[in-house]
Amino acid sequence: DPHQPPIYLFFSEISTEGLLKALRLGVKECFTYPIHPEEFQEALKRLPPPLPAPEVQEATRLISLLGCKGGVGTTFLTVNLGYLLAQEGTGSVLLVDLDLRYGQMVYFLDVKPQYTLAEVIDNVEHLDASYLQSLMYQYDKNLQVLPAPARLEEAEGVTPERLEAVLRFLQRMKTYSHILVDAGHHLDEISLKALELADQLVLVTNQTIPALSNTKKLLEILELLGLSPGDLQIWLNAWQKTGELSLEDVTKFLGREVKGVVAAAVQEVAVSINEGAPLVKTAPNLAVCRDLKTLAQSFRQAGAVRGEPEGRWGWLNFFRRPKKT
Repeated sequence: DPHQPPIYLFFSEISTEGLLKALRLGVKECFTYPIHPEEFQEALKRLPPPLPAPEVQEATRLISLLGCKGGVGTTFLTVNLGYLLAQEGTGSVLLVDLDLRYGQMVYFLDVKPQYTLAEVIDNVEHLDASYLQSLMYQYDKNLQVLPAPARLEEAEGVTPERLEAVLRFLQRMKTYSHILVDAGHHLDEISLKALELADQLVLVTNQTIPALSNTKKLLEILELLGLSPGDLQIWLNAWQKTGELSLEDVTKFLGREVKGVVAAAVQEVAVSINEGAPLVKTAPNLAVCRDLKTLAQSFRQAGAVRGEPEGRWGWLNFFRRPKKT
């Protein structure tokens, strides 16, 4: 990367103070003089592989997925849908883990990224397309990941204003065909910002009374906040046709049509999560994977993104956390 070349440094004698200064300056490797060729070659091998040149997209669709409660499968859906969209080869896809409390997307993909959302937020005032690309974890050719902060204290730096700046910048880059945001399962000022900026909002629920009850409450809150009905879809995950509640029962209870249904596959889904591999990659012929392909197809057929929103929710301040004194 000509904009961010790796820095190697050599000393006549390495000291602790010298190493600390080198680390702060972004030095990748330190050598003592004379430098042995084999040591230098090993250092070169440790460099991360170069990222593929991003393809510029005509428009970037931002899709936010919000769980009605924990355990309904929001992260599972986000990861698998993102993988499917990326495999089409029509553009890059970015997965953003915005579950600041319990973000676990890295485990669903079995990756250990060097950077997280915390680094992006810390440098929000100096955003640059090349620099931003270097912070993303490259899962494969067309799929990148921006994980949630690793520690809770790092999440404190994520504010609605900074998040908005990052998401809008990512959309204006036109590098990605889709940005999928896992908004977690808490309705707060951060998740609300992700929902507000989204071109499509997916509310994830399942076939249980507690989940459906939470979903109904969320629908009422979102309606109060002025979210347009056309922007929102309800998806039922882990659906069982033989369950006590029929699809008609669910629709009647919620007062809204269910747009997406994903079949249950408890054991297979658990294995894919524990192994850290998307289920649509390891077992594409399962009923659950066929349902996911149908939902991914609906994203592809969606219209062009709208212009930057002006902030549709005047009630956003209701969810503001009290400022520390």
